[in-house]
Amino acid sequence: MSAARVRQRTNEEWLSQLRAEGTPAQAEAIEDLRQYLLRAVLYFFSQNPGDLRGLARPEIEQVAQDLAQDALLTILKNLDEFRGESKFTTWAYRFAINMSLVEARRQRWKNLSLDRILEDSELPDFQFEDKESPDPDRAAQQQEIWEAVRDVIEHELTDRQRKILTAVVFDDVPVDVVTKEFHMNRNAVYKMVHDARAKLKKRLEERGFDVADIMNLFGSTPAPRMA
Repeated sequence: MSAARVRQRTNEEWLSQLRAEGTPAQAEAIEDLRQYLLRAVLYFFSQNPGDLRGLARPEIEQVAQDLAQDALLTILKNLDEFRGESKFTTWAYRFAINMSLVEARRQRWKNLSLDRILEDSELPDFQFEDKESPDPDRAAQQQEIWEAVRDVIEHELTDRQRKILTAVVFDDVPVDVVTKEFHMNRNAVYKMVHDARAKLKKRLEERGFDVADIMNLFGSTPAPRMA
């Protein structure tokens, strides 16, 4: 599937033509923008095929068509937000890619059972070290804190809190997938994650860890490696 070539326009031309209601110029600009967005989405999917595994090519093209149309409508509603700090097409491109990212993540989890995933899911076993400028004391402190975090999550959160926190924070499962699997609305999921984090913070403080010190300790450290 190939998209038609989009005519070049200045920022001012894009805005004036897209706002020219009921004119041939508006219709042409809208179609050109839709084609541009479609091409952007298809390119994104071609570079990130793993998230769409299981979908046939016609299905991917239909998803791309739908996303391009949604991005187009969003852009038309938000023309006043464009400040001219970049090319109009660059600004529009971000809408298409952001929507594509969300859809790709949704497709990744669409046909998977979250319960089945979490049955064998374990928190990461991080090992903190900095081989280029070793700081054994710092690494030991980081390791101690992470072990405390794991212990609280695994033994002091409720089963549902642990599963939802693990899914949202560590496994990067989209919230809409979590809501479907656990039969909860979005607000309930957000509250569950908030409550789990609050309990985690409280338990760490009870064990003598200061949250501000934890943030300082981890704030400028290299990423931990997986054991």
